[in-house]
Amino acid sequence: MSTASKKSLEKVAEEFSKEVTAELEEGRAQALESLEGAGRETSEAVAKIIEAGNKQAESLTRQITGSAELRSRNLQLRAIEDAVGEVFETAMAKVAKASPAEYEKAITHLLTEGVEFIGPEARVGCNAKDKKVVSAVMKKLNHDSSKLTLDDEAVSTIGGVVLTSPDGTVKFDNTFEARLERLRPMLRREVAGLFAGGEA
Repeated sequence: MSTASKKSLEKVAEEFSKEVTAELEEGRAQALESLEGAGRETSEAVAKIIEAGNKQAESLTRQITGSAELRSRNLQLRAIEDAVGEVFETAMAKVAKASPAEYEKAITHLLTEGVEFIGPEARVGCNAKDKKVVSAVMKKLNHDSSKLTLDDEAVSTIGGVVLTSPDGTVKFDNTFEARLERLRPMLRREVAGLFAGGEA
């Protein structure tokens, strides 16, 4: 082979080698760029997954905390209601054990309060068991310018009185149960204060 052919071949081989090298270098650069892009995308995807996981964990923590707080509050309310119920039962038991003199004094107080609320003229209702003591107290009060009349119909109550104005428009329930119910909100506050470790 002649020197000119050899040089031509070498020149072609050299150019071919340069082209192949350039293409390989370009391919390598593209591959590195793709790899870097994939690395960035992967990092971003991982960051998004971690962020979503953190948000979900925070949400779940808030739900669990809220649920626990609600459950704790419900248990506390139930305990308060139980304590108030016990106080009511104790009060009713105390009323049942009162001596006749103590009971008459209580009925006198209840009737006097009722007269202050309704006025000196009123109809008085009570349970069948209390009619005798209520009549005796009414006689004493009627001497002090009151005009109280005893209803024939018995009231369904453990004890105490219900006063009604003569025209029936105003009613004052001063039975033991009604009085205790009126005290219930105050008693709840006091019991809640005791549960909270302070005063209501």
